[in-house]
Amino acid sequence: MIKLDIQERDGFLIMKDFPENCIFNKVKTGCGATTIALTNDENYIIAVPTTELIENKCYPIKDKDGNVKFWKKHERKVGLSPVVNNLFGLHGNFTYELKKKLKDYLATTGVKKIICTYDKIDKLMEFINANEFKILIDEYHNFLKQYSFRDKAINGVLAHFREFKSYCFISATPIPEDLKPVIFNGIPEYIANWKTVDDVTVYPYHTDKPYMVSAQFIKTYQSKGCLNVNGIESKEAYFFINSVTEIKAILTQTQLTEDDYKIICADNDKNRRTLKGYTISSSIDAPKKFNFITSKSFEGVDFFSETGLCFVVSNVLNKHTLVSIDMDIPQIIGRIRTKTNPFKNKIVHIFNTKPTDHYTTYEDMQHIVEEEVKAAQERANLLNNSKLSESAIKQQVNEIHKVGNESYLSYQDKNFVVNDMVGRLQLYSFLITNVIYQSDKSLRETYVQSGMIATKGNWQIAPEKFVKDLIAKPTFRETHKHFCNIMEHPLTFSLGTLEIELRYPILVKAYHKLGLKKLKCLRTIKAIEAALKE
Repeated sequence: MIKLDIQERDGFLIMKDFPENCIFNKVKTGCGATTIALTNDENYIIAVPTTELIENKCYPIKDKDGNVKFWKKHERKVGLSPVVNNLFGLHGNFTYELKKKLKDYLATTGVKKIICTYDKIDKLMEFINANEFKILIDEYHNFLKQYSFRDKAINGVLAHFREFKSYCFISATPIPEDLKPVIFNGIPEYIANWKTVDDVTVYPYHTDKPYMVSAQFIKTYQSKGCLNVNGIESKEAYFFINSVTEIKAILTQTQLTEDDYKIICADNDKNRRTLKGYTISSSIDAPKKFNFITSKSFEGVDFFSETGLCFVVSNVLNKHTLVSIDMDIPQIIGRIRTKTNPFKNKIVHIFNTKPTDHYTTYEDMQHIVEEEVKAAQERANLLNNSKLSESAIKQQVNEIHKVGNESYLSYQDKNFVVNDMVGRLQLYSFLITNVIYQSDKSLRETYVQSGMIATKGNWQIAPEKFVKDLIAKPTFRETHKHFCNIMEHPLTFSLGTLEIELRYPILVKAYHKLGLKKLKCLRTIKAIEAALKE
């Protein structure tokens, strides 16, 4: 790994361009790396993992003058951005209309900037001269994380990246060395040498029922009007949960209304059926008090909030919700971009664990995968050296396709080759499900180890008691203050009135009998009772 002296200002990269033909570990999330490719004088293709990220860049909430605009769904279209100069957003179906827009854009003079999802690279090659463009593959660690369901899109990038004028794989959380696929062997890796580091505080909370605890946090916000962390009030919550089923369970438990929540997930038929009765939003819609975010916005997407606090919710019974400590957590911590937010580098991780019922160690699993790769290489050599007929080759390829993305073999350029990405993904999945989330102790130890090696900054791991105290039932004085705020600003404070009325009916009675001004001066139940008696 090569240390790279960078140009920085206020925690942002101000380089003119990236090093070429390499992997670039930018170290910090939200440091403006993508902006370099979007604004410099080079023709760039920026390949990103999600449509959400494209819309976030093409339709930013703040324009260059700092004006705020929340873009409605019908206003967000593929093609040329109405905000960012000369930026073409490419995603969704490659329709005739989209192809025409792309051809018209490429026919114009000047520097070209195209931001597209991974799956569009293969198609894009038909319309461009690759040697006239540089390519930036953003958040490339997703090649490992998402290979099980995006193998075709990822293979499309890997098949073409060397054809461009230059290439750069970039991430703040690069693929660990022991999980790195063979295709990256020999590619130099640079690491940004920052002069400043961030202090990160993680609040792990182990529970048997993570979603009930999540609901309890929401109820605490409702009953107190905020969450008090070391004397500082958080009035918005961002829940990162990669499961719309679990999000719906929390919404049902807390009975939040549309005025209170925002759900950011893929807007497809399956999710619409699951979330029937609830509205799906986008990252660039106006924020709400409670924001629920799936993995489509774990990375690269910018959120703006003055008091928002991030929560991660993981359930071992739903493996899609399990986040990695070295790749996912640093990405999520960097999502809120408001510099003045006191919770910007703090995160609450609510999780459960499930002890494994077997004794396979991570080292054992590494050996198993190595043997599988060796066996696959033997098969590839045998097939390539045999004079198979076209029918036999076709039959073998069909057999590989039946296995799908779990096959160690693939057929490329009339040769059978080993796909070691499958083995790396098996190791990654085993590490998360059978090692990290095996116990409270193992997860905390992983946080400590990651904090020691994380170049993002200094990690502090808070004791569990701290989190328990955050969701303790509010005192009468806290409830009294929140109730008075609700009565004084009924349009601003709309949460928790029913719970307050059930728990302390005396407050409602005193409000109607004594008035708000008098009630504000009475800080105890005893004082209120005395005033009512008078």
